[in-house]
Parts: sequence; C-alpha cells; structure tokens
Amino acid sequence: MVEYFKNNLLTGYKTSPLHKIKLSLSLTFLFGLIAFFVGLTGNLYRVKVTDSRLIYILPLSLFIFPSFLEESFFRGILIPNNTKESGLKAIIIFTLGSAILFTLWHPFNALTINLSAKAIFLNPYFLIIVFCLGVICSLSYIYSKSLWAPILIHWAAAVIWVIFLGGRNLILKH
Repeated sequence: MVEYFKNNLLTGYKTSPLHKIKLSLSLTFLFGLIAFFVGLTGNLYRVKVTDSRLIYILPLSLFIFPSFLEESFFRGILIPNNTKESGLKAIIIFTLGSAILFTLWHPFNALTINLSAKAIFLNPYFLIIVFCLGVICSLSYIYSKSLWAPILIHWAAAVIWVIFLGGRNLILKH
C-alpha cells in the first residue's frame, strides 16, 4: 500500500505539469467549451464578479479544496500512474471510473456536508460539467503523469466559476 502511494501520489506531485503541456491546454480548452455551452443551457452562470469580502482568499481556498484535495484522491489515488502503459482499455476504465466517482461525490457532499450547495450540486447540468471535468482531469493526469496538471485545471475552473460566473453566489443563495 505504501508503495502504491509512493508510485502514484508522490510521483504525481514530483512530475512537472509542463510535461505534455500542449495536451493539458488542449483538454482545458475542450472542457471550457463544453462547460460554457452546458452551463449556458442549464442557466448556471451569472456573469458578475463576486461581491464577497473573501474574494482575495477564494483563489487560495479553492486551490486547497476542492482542487488539491479532490484531484489527489480522484486522480492520484484512484488512477495508477502507469495507466497509459497499460493500454487503451485501462485508460478508458480508469478515466470513466474516476470521473463517475468524482461526479457522485458532489451530490454526496451536498447531501451530507455542504447542505447549502444542494440545489446546484444536484443540478443535472452542473453534474454534466463535473463529469466532463473529471474526464479531462483524468486524461490530463494519465498522459502527463503529473497531479499538478489536473489540480491546475480544476482550480482554474473553480476560480472562474466562483469568482466570475456567480458560482459562489449561486451556492449561497440556496
């Protein structure tokens, strides 16, 4: 078990996110397009900078949770670092498995821990975006072997949604 963590989490933290940067940027762009159109369709966005007094610490807090902690678990623990070498079938299985569990985590979180997020975390449009983020982050991790790539993708998505698209305010309204 210790060896598994060493070969996955620690290796993922040690590997530069610049490895396969073009792929990670392409995946991020693809996610952005999907999230943009699904979010518009589901009326998830309110284009407005958040008026929270916490705006200056939000980027740091969003980096720690959800980005760092969730990616460490859903990618760094659930996906073996050598998945790419195991072939396409393994890539598909680990990508979909991780993305599905990541998606299910959000309603579970809303129903047990973060009750104020229930309305948004149970929203099917939001869950489609979360699933797509899970797929993109999984593929980014599998091909780059760096946990920093999916952590940064997740963080960018959270910061943009919470600070510029009303995500935090949507959660706090409910």
